[in-house]
Amino acid sequence: MRSQADTRLACDFIETVTLSGQRQYILAVIEHATRRVRVLGTTAHPSGNWVIQAMKNLVMDLEDAGCRTRFLIRDRDGKVPRPHG
Repeated sequence: MRSQADTRLACDFIETVTLSGQRQYILAVIEHATRRVRVLGTTAHPSGNWVIQAMKNLVMDLEDAGCRTRFLIRDRDGKVPRPHG
């Protein structure tokens, strides 16, 4: 897996509660090669459309940076939509 680290990302939600008591979900991605963590956003109501837009924004950022990521590791949480195709 180390030889392919530069082509892999992993994502997950971090659940937190604010000081006012509101539950928030933070979508974070880690780049395996650099161990850089990117926070893609936070929301009280993570929907499939919200996650898809956050991932599209990430892909554009990675392309601009010249990254060659090919794989996304994720769990089967219902907040992350299933890939198409």
